Amino acid sequence: MVRYLAVISLSLVAALGCKDREACERARMDLAKTWTKLRESAARRKLAGVDVEGWKFVEEKAALLESSFLTPQVTWQSAEKARQELAGRVNALRTDTEANQKGFQLSVQAAFKAQDEFTAQCR
Repeated sequence: MVRYLAVISLSLVAALGCKDREACERARMDLAKTWTKLRESAARRKLAGVDVEGWKFVEEKAALLESSFLTPQVTWQSAEKARQELAGRVNALRTDTEANQKGFQLSVQAAFKAQDEFTAQCR
C-alpha cells in the first residue's frame, strides 16, 4: 500500500511539474514576444527622429531582454541588468506626442510586471 501511494504521489508530482514547465514555457515565450514588440516600437520611434539616442538605447536594451528569454535557458543576470538600465532611462524618453511617450512607458511597465511574475513562478 505504501509503495502504491508513493508511486501515485510521484506520478502526481511529475504531472504537476510538467504542467508548471509548460506554463513557464508559454510565459517565457510570451515575455520574449513582448520584448520583441517593444524593441520594434523603439526602432520605429528612433526612425521618427525625436530623441534618436534615447530610442537607440531602448532598442538595444529591449533586444537584450528579448534574447534573454528566447531560449529555455534564460539568462537571468543579463535580463536583470538590462531591465535596471532600461528602467532608469524610459521615463526620460521624448517622442513627438505625449500620448506616444505615455503609451510606451505603460507598455514597458506591463512588460516589467510580466517579467516579475515569470521570475517569481519559473526561476
